[in-house]
Amino acid sequence: MATIRQQRVAGLLFEELSIMLNGELSDPRVSLITVMGVQLSKDLRNAKVHIYHQNEEFSRKEVLAGLRSATPYLRSQLASRCGLRMVPEILFYYDDTPERAARIDELLSQIAQERGERTEDETAAPAEPGDAP
Repeated sequence: MATIRQQRVAGLLFEELSIMLNGELSDPRVSLITVMGVQLSKDLRNAKVHIYHQNEEFSRKEVLAGLRSATPYLRSQLASRCGLRMVPEILFYYDDTPERAARIDELLSQIAQERGERTEDETAAPAEPGDAP
């Protein structure tokens, strides 16, 4: 369970990284990135930043490589903006939750459509006099 301090620092890092990743970096590999969450270690020295990107031009590996190359800049900006005694090491991880959620929605709508067709077929076919219910 995260302490209140961890939650506050994680929220601060989430906000600042969201702002920086969406407008302050000129690398095209890191455009259209959404910060999904930030997890801090108990000693506040390491931060796992879960990201999702919507840019189809670049692969996950290219996006993560771009973020790794921008990490020193991001840490220096966090140091000046957040006023933390020590800025955590930032590790970026790709989060594919939105893709999985879209796939689940697609499957559920497909199942609903198939069930709707089945019930329409059952109600549309008139019962013959010799059929038993």
